[in-house]
Amino acid sequence: MSDRPRAGPFPPRPTLPPGESPLREVEGAATLGWGLVGASAIAAAHTVRAIRSQPPIPTGDGRTGITSARIVGIFSHSEARAQRFADAHAVPHVFVNLADLLSHPGVHCVYISNHPRHHAQSALAALAAGKHVLCEPPLALDLAEAERVAHTALSRGLVLAVNFVRRAEPAIRTLRELLAERAIGDLLGGRVSHTMLLHTPMQTWRLRSGGGGALLDRLAYSVDLLRFVLRDEIAAIQSISAPQLLGDAVEEDVVSHVMLRRNDIIFQLHDSFLVPHTPTSLEVYGSAGALVARHCLDDEGPSELLLLRHGKGAPIPLAPADPYRESIRRFLDAVRTQGVPLATGADGVQSLAAVLAAQESLRRGVKVALARPERPPVDRSIF
Repeated sequence: MSDRPRAGPFPPRPTLPPGESPLREVEGAATLGWGLVGASAIAAAHTVRAIRSQPPIPTGDGRTGITSARIVGIFSHSEARAQRFADAHAVPHVFVNLADLLSHPGVHCVYISNHPRHHAQSALAALAAGKHVLCEPPLALDLAEAERVAHTALSRGLVLAVNFVRRAEPAIRTLRELLAERAIGDLLGGRVSHTMLLHTPMQTWRLRSGGGGALLDRLAYSVDLLRFVLRDEIAAIQSISAPQLLGDAVEEDVVSHVMLRRNDIIFQLHDSFLVPHTPTSLEVYGSAGALVARHCLDDEGPSELLLLRHGKGAPIPLAPADPYRESIRRFLDAVRTQGVPLATGADGVQSLAAVLAAQESLRRGVKVALARPERPPVDRSIF
């Protein structure tokens, strides 16, 4: 098996005139090698394909292309799990030690999707080795540690991105643009519904303390969408939790009220492991209408966007896109100094600050203002 892209719902490659040879992909100096840290379900379902499906880099003759990115190897704390992953996805190398993967000369970028309690340590090790890092949320479990990771990347001139792929959903991108154009007038508020049943295979570490819970697994994404589409920061949050049904260690169903800093409005967030059947959604209410994005936080179907006025809804046409593929593309562009990642380390810090504030709100039963970093990472990606 090779590292060539597998078949999938991606745009076809450009066709050539009759009789000409098809495009070929070959490795070259511009090819970026990836090391995978964690044999995760998301890596198996999305990330491997997203890396391998990046379009080739044109060479100028129109007949060949340099492979944009390839997967060099994988490390997992379970060698057997890493080997099974490598066998299933044709990953060339399995590393028993993280240091061995990070010292491989062919690895330029590291994708981190192991247990959340290992994210910060893995990211710091990769940055110390001079590798660019794409990390699944959360960036860390402690705010000071997350800030340390973000500042380490900045000080070393390396790209650090957090894989908030939902920013690339077509409905979310279009909603953000419409809000910037004041398509629904003055903002009045809204709600996020991030409610999906936590299926049995996923009822492992997500139901345990030290990295699990609906806040880290769901609220982190909900808050990031708000920051992104509204171009605003979270000022304070107040949360309440429903009784636990799947376990007794972490919160499973949480409703939060979020106060925004600049817009001076309130959003309601429902993040749950327990509610099936309904699509995830983001609703934004305005004085001249409302925008409703559905399937914007799940993979159950293509995202869709409705404009509501006077009780009637009109669907807004959206160009199809693969958010996982787009996140990898934006990351690779940033590594090549041709753009910025979809979400930066600073975004990861702010999202974690909201999660920690919500956790404190549950413990104390009060509204909690978000802690401000003592040295905020230099980033204006949401503006």
